[in-house]
Amino acid sequence: MWSGMSVFYFICMALGFFFAAVGAIFGGHFGHGAHVGGHDLNIGHGHGLDIGHGHAPTVGHGAHVGHGHASHTVGVDSGEPNQMPGASVLNPMTTSIFITFFGASGLIALWVLKLGPLGSLAVSLPTSLIIAAGQFMLFVNVFIKAQASSEATMSEVLGCEAGVTAGIPEGRVGQITYTIKGTRFTAPAMSASGSAISRGTKVQIVNIRGNMLVVRPL
Repeated sequence: MWSGMSVFYFICMALGFFFAAVGAIFGGHFGHGAHVGGHDLNIGHGHGLDIGHGHAPTVGHGAHVGHGHASHTVGVDSGEPNQMPGASVLNPMTTSIFITFFGASGLIALWVLKLGPLGSLAVSLPTSLIIAAGQFMLFVNVFIKAQASSEATMSEVLGCEAGVTAGIPEGRVGQITYTIKGTRFTAPAMSASGSAISRGTKVQIVNIRGNMLVVRPL
């Protein structure tokens, strides 16, 4: 029952299970992330308050604001590059799924379908490729939907109520916090009138000027 080919398939299946378990435990550490970022400039106000120049305006946690010309989306930024674990087709999780199903379908072809070595390869290769490709596409679609749900458009930001978390000095920059779609955002802000706004004041976002949110007291 155990031929050289069946041993080979079994080893592939076992290795696939092992790497899938490791990938599930360590998560993003084994994925190839898609880096989305820009050049950061620390302007020294508040905690982790910086401005980045990327290709899409981004306002997020850590007060990271990116400004560009191609998009009107304001998204969450945790202070780290946006990561998409498994963005590469050859990421560890997809590869481990391919190896696992290659071994499993090969054993089924040998033991259940009673096929020879070449026949088992003809079954196991396309089967594992289809399953791995399906897993990858499902993951990408789920990630894109999750990312879209955490983004806020400019129309949602403008008019939004916020709280000043780092006082805004006269003619200078402070920090505000606001919530959209249940997600808490922190961003640098300046006063619309140029006057100082103290910490704890409730404000309204009235404009986005360059890299900065412009607010006025409520």
